[in-house]
Amino acid sequence: MNLELAKMNDDRILLVSDTPMPDVVKRVEYYRDQRMFMIVWYDEDMEELLMHHEVPIDFAMAIEKTPNILVYSFYAGHEPIGYKVPLVKVGDIF
Repeated sequence: MNLELAKMNDDRILLVSDTPMPDVVKRVEYYRDQRMFMIVWYDEDMEELLMHHEVPIDFAMAIEKTPNILVYSFYAGHEPIGYKVPLVKVGDIF
């Protein structure tokens, strides 16, 4: 599973997966001090997923403006599934 971040023209943030996610995303946590995302699954028994790359500074500005994030998963031979989840910002604003 490859995950990518994208910023739309209206500054909404997308989290896109090239394959189905292992579970429904419950929320996404953004750690301001490290500029990294943690994906929290609906199934609380599943371990959270830390995205291991730092968010570019231009994304960080858009992230501060939005209360949620759009999650899209692609499925072979089917339309992608997309939904909106809360974006929780952790730490002091820079």
